[in-house]
Amino acid sequence: MRTRLNPTQHGVALITVLLVLALATVTIVSMSSERQLDIRRTENQLRGDQAWAHALSLENWAVKRLQDGDWQKPLRISEDGEVELRGKIDDLQGRLNLNNLFVDGKVSEEDRKRVQRLFDHLEIDSKLMDAILDWLDADGEIRYPSGAEDEAYSRKHPPRRAANRLFADVSELLLVQGVTPEIYDKLRPFIYVAPGYAPVNVNTAPPEVLRCLADKISADQAASMYRASGKPFSELAEFFKDEAVVGRSIGPHGLSVQSTFFLLSGSVDMGRARLRFESQLQKRAEQMATVIRRARSGWLRG
Repeated sequence: MRTRLNPTQHGVALITVLLVLALATVTIVSMSSERQLDIRRTENQLRGDQAWAHALSLENWAVKRLQDGDWQKPLRISEDGEVELRGKIDDLQGRLNLNNLFVDGKVSEEDRKRVQRLFDHLEIDSKLMDAILDWLDADGEIRYPSGAEDEAYSRKHPPRRAANRLFADVSELLLVQGVTPEIYDKLRPFIYVAPGYAPVNVNTAPPEVLRCLADKISADQAASMYRASGKPFSELAEFFKDEAVVGRSIGPHGLSVQSTFFLLSGSVDMGRARLRFESQLQKRAEQMATVIRRARSGWLRG
């Protein structure tokens, strides 16, 4: 005998079926979304690995260029319109090494004056020098009038301590009391840090740095030094004999006509993955150049 369902039972059965279908749909959609996320995550990881592989190839290019002595020409390679590599090598010793400020645990006055002149020419508050020296020196004593040690940095958010050692990276300057991103951006083209003392290469230094080598060098005079007809100088003595340099009261301290430290600025464009990086290289005499520091300056995914 067939049992007939009343209208209420029909309604309950229909709702139950709809609920089951809804739950099944939600489950399928959820599984599909998770699968899509897994696929996208894996794709991004593969693209990232591929981008870094290209970055390493750019570093190898830079090592080869430095070995050959032909590093001034930038590189641009496009592979089937899908991957574009760009690389540019700069001589870091055309800039001022902030770690030159301390030599054998003491302030190097000549190098301090050079950095101070850079501050003046860029219209940066000279009081920052006290805070920078406190960041570098090994003691906890605050320099008058604008120094900063642990007492000042412990009140920051997040709190920190003064390094009391040489800079490990030029971006560390942003941690120093009073250094704003705007000040850092002004200084960045003319400063760097190296693991130890590194002289200024007068062959590659721009006018802004040459102007810092002595007092009362005007912008026009620095430009003339930069365009000196005798460049590149094979010996430092040739630099001092050049007519654009004679009479500028520049001393030989911390100057050179050769370089050891270089910066590779590289980019890898792969459509939705775009990598920007900087690698610092060191090359001693006839030895192969080596990467001593690497930093990612930008990473974008579409």
